[in-house]
Amino acid sequence: MGTLGRDIRYAIRTLLRAPGFTLVVVVTLGMGIGANTAVFSVVDAVLLERLPYPEPDRLVAVSRNATERGGAPRAGLDASSFRAVRDEPRLFEASAAWRPWEPTLTGVDDPEVLRAAEVTDGMFSRVLRVRPELGRDFLRADGVEGAASVVLLSHRTWRTRFHADPDVVGRSVSLSEMPYTVIGVMPEGFRPPFAPDASVWKALGSAGAGTCARGCADLHVLARLAPGVALEEARAHASALSVRLDESYPETDGGTALVIVGLREAMTRASARPLWVLLGAVGFALLIACCNVANLLLARGLDREREVAVRLALGAGRGRIFAQILTESFVLAVVGGVVGLGMAGWGTDMLLALAPQGAVPRLEGVGMNVGVLGFTALVAAGTAVAFGLVPAWAVARRGVPFGLRSRERRTRGLLRGSVPAVGQVALALVLLVGAGLLVRSFRKLDAVDLGIRAEGVLTLDVALPESRYPDGTARRAFYDGLLQRVSGLPGVLSAGAARSLPLGGDDEEVGLLVEGPTGVGDEAPTVQVRPVTAGYFETVGLRVLVGRAFARSDDASAQRVAVVNETLARRYFPEAGAVGRRIAVGGVGPPAWRTILGVVRDVRHRGIRDPARPAVYLPFAQASPGAMSVVVRVVGDPLDVVPEARRAVSGLDPSLAAARVQPLRALVDRALAPDRFVAGILSSFALLVLLLAGIGVYAAVSQAVTRRTREMGIRLAVGAEAHDLVRIGVRGGLTVAGLGLVLGAVGSVAVGGVVAHLLYRVTPTDPLTLAVAATVLAGVAATAAWVPARRAGRSDPLTVLRQD
Repeated sequence: MGTLGRDIRYAIRTLLRAPGFTLVVVVTLGMGIGANTAVFSVVDAVLLERLPYPEPDRLVAVSRNATERGGAPRAGLDASSFRAVRDEPRLFEASAAWRPWEPTLTGVDDPEVLRAAEVTDGMFSRVLRVRPELGRDFLRADGVEGAASVVLLSHRTWRTRFHADPDVVGRSVSLSEMPYTVIGVMPEGFRPPFAPDASVWKALGSAGAGTCARGCADLHVLARLAPGVALEEARAHASALSVRLDESYPETDGGTALVIVGLREAMTRASARPLWVLLGAVGFALLIACCNVANLLLARGLDREREVAVRLALGAGRGRIFAQILTESFVLAVVGGVVGLGMAGWGTDMLLALAPQGAVPRLEGVGMNVGVLGFTALVAAGTAVAFGLVPAWAVARRGVPFGLRSRERRTRGLLRGSVPAVGQVALALVLLVGAGLLVRSFRKLDAVDLGIRAEGVLTLDVALPESRYPDGTARRAFYDGLLQRVSGLPGVLSAGAARSLPLGGDDEEVGLLVEGPTGVGDEAPTVQVRPVTAGYFETVGLRVLVGRAFARSDDASAQRVAVVNETLARRYFPEAGAVGRRIAVGGVGPPAWRTILGVVRDVRHRGIRDPARPAVYLPFAQASPGAMSVVVRVVGDPLDVVPEARRAVSGLDPSLAAARVQPLRALVDRALAPDRFVAGILSSFALLVLLLAGIGVYAAVSQAVTRRTREMGIRLAVGAEAHDLVRIGVRGGLTVAGLGLVLGAVGSVAVGGVVAHLLYRVTPTDPLTLAVAATVLAGVAATAAWVPARRAGRSDPLTVLRQD
């Protein structure tokens, strides 16, 4: 320990004598370590930290794969399927269902639309094993038809809306014009895996009562595995259950399969791969920084050869020299780690600010903790070994006679920095190709034809309380009045409404029946159903390809009609055409046939990457839900009409409030945000490593030129021109770059496979991306080599030949 202390003190004194060198190394390492720590803090909170529930590994999400019927790979369950899952013996210890709910809070200040959820009994106390801080949890009796309406409050809502009243249990609150009794308050910090920002939860029938008919998949199911049941065993049970449901209900369950995944996987499915890619990218950046520091240490070690030779001559062992130089590396790494921790705080804040809202779960848990600090310490130690081992070995292995030779002769056998530079170029190419692939993918996503014209359209959501709008007549009267008011606003070109918006992802999926031959056999498909008003197609720019759109005459008393999208028409009416054919959607009992009026373009509703699925548009007058999204096309900025649009809603009903008032373009931007985030961050890292690689190549070639100054002086003395020396230097730089590009091309193939899941219409081995990245790096390397070579070509031969 005494020897180690002396080595540390000597290392500190040595580094302080070279403040420029020390500052450059510390800042370089600080940036690399800080970036790694910032990204790891997000990865740790989202992907590694235990879920805040007892035995979280026993929690699973249950869904169904309906892709064979034109549905989603992770669709919800209907009430009957949920009951079958709940009652399956030896499968789950407890299971519960939930669905979104957006009530309007009235009676407290201005009306406000709340984020909420309906849950069946047992969701909190039995599945998640979290009990209310005040009051009680939902009971099965709370979900029985005719039972009193009750709600649980979040701790935040209790504190802000009810001023942390300890006697809140038993109080009444008005939600969507209905009285609800508060039965409890959930603990502070409780954020369920579904709707984590929910303000209230209300009781849903224990078996999903009150949901739509069989085949309507509106329930999301969470469960806790039974003791002794492994995940694979549960999946086998689910497969057997899927077969039974298929046989019992072929019209609604045929072609679907129950899917069971761990809760963490279900929560992080969309964000896991991008986060791991970002962590790998900053790891590459740190490796390149280590290569740069290694080159700096090699150059510095060259200047200390005489010192080392003298110490060896005085009796110091090579092991002591090696330990001393490696100690300096560890001191630099420790200081760089401390600086990196400071930079990590800023980097984490930047990542959280840039992260797409709602796209990455559990971001509230991001921060410095023991795991993150341990990761930083490990990275700092590994960094010290990575950049310090080779220089220490290169210097310590030399003998006394070697160290006392002239500088020209001492450097001939020394590792010249080319190997680290080759590694830098290879790593830089890998990261540059990965960033290029993601940027190209994002551009293709941004150019996807959504089927609509999103610019110039304002959207706002309105939910009518069932107590005062119990039937279609009352709902139609309200929305007809609202659209009439909005259409008369200054600058408004047209207005309409739809049950779900493009890229909203909340379409209702129901079964489809087709009258007559379809060309697809006995398939029992599911379709997305979208009630819309007569002006909706015109407002969002959705073009009718064949037939006509809805008119005001398509009211409740008229013939039942529908409009279908391209995918449905192409799949089920490939030859005769869809217009005039009849279909029936949803429901049980005798089919309610509808005549197809027209075919419209496909629209991306689930997501930009999600291919269009069969969809049926129904006239609002014949299918009148209480919750609709109003769309308004305006001249100029859609946000200019927000105040008037809000007043139009409250003017018709003062107890209502518009929710999610935003341009339609915001939905597109939100759908693109995850890809934009990953591509932007990775591109930033790619530019950083491109700069570091350029510096590394410059350092390598500069060292090579410096070591060959005597040779170049002789060349100049015997008649060589300056451009000849420049050509020699550039050729050396391009040789280093060429070796790195070959290695990097091989690594890029592997990285392409890693990011393949994130790409859209771009192959992982895209030749254009590889060619552009390689050309850029070759240009950087040539420029980095040209500078020192040009400087050497301008030197005075006599001055050079007089040097040691």
